[in-house]
Amino acid sequence: MAQPHRLQSGTASGLRSCRVRWHMVAPQSTGKPPVDMRPAVSLGDARHRLMPASVIIDGADRVVMLNAPAAKLLQRIPDSDIELRPGGDLSAGLAALVPELRRRLRHRSDTSLALLTPDICVRACVMAAADGSHLMLVLERVERRDAVSSNLQRYALTPRECDVVVLVLYGYSNRRIAEELFLAEYTVEDHLKRVFAKLRVRTRTALAAKILGWRAGG
Repeated sequence: MAQPHRLQSGTASGLRSCRVRWHMVAPQSTGKPPVDMRPAVSLGDARHRLMPASVIIDGADRVVMLNAPAAKLLQRIPDSDIELRPGGDLSAGLAALVPELRRRLRHRSDTSLALLTPDICVRACVMAAADGSHLMLVLERVERRDAVSSNLQRYALTPRECDVVVLVLYGYSNRRIAEELFLAEYTVEDHLKRVFAKLRVRTRTALAAKILGWRAGG
């Protein structure tokens, strides 16, 4: 005769700790008590997580759709030149970063990751669409200031030049940088000239690319 199956040591406690609830269904017309034993697994912390900030753009780098968290996050970037909306253009920072994300995705099939500012990163993936492939961008806040500081130190910048560069990475104009650091605007221009010479770049986009780890021409 077959012996009854015995639970191994620890199994019973494991079953007691399993976060599964059992649902009962409404009584049937037969009058029998409900007997549905379908488990409903607890969602745990997932129930309280917020949707990620997401933007979808088409092959022409036009915004197809975006959600409220993305619009809110991008609005917080200082001196963001435009408000993202469906059918509209990308902001200057995203427009400069997207070509690099597309380049990286040509060499891999999953996702690409890059910094948009010192504390905002963008994760990108290709999405198939009826009218061609789109790019999905997921934006999230990160703590990467240490990595940015390390990159700045490689180029022997002065503390004041570092201050100027960090504000450039956030999209500040020369006038805004001058106000923030209590400098004359021409002093900011002089700092940037020296920074450009040390990093061997000619534009703000190329400066951001070098410090944030993008690939871009000078």
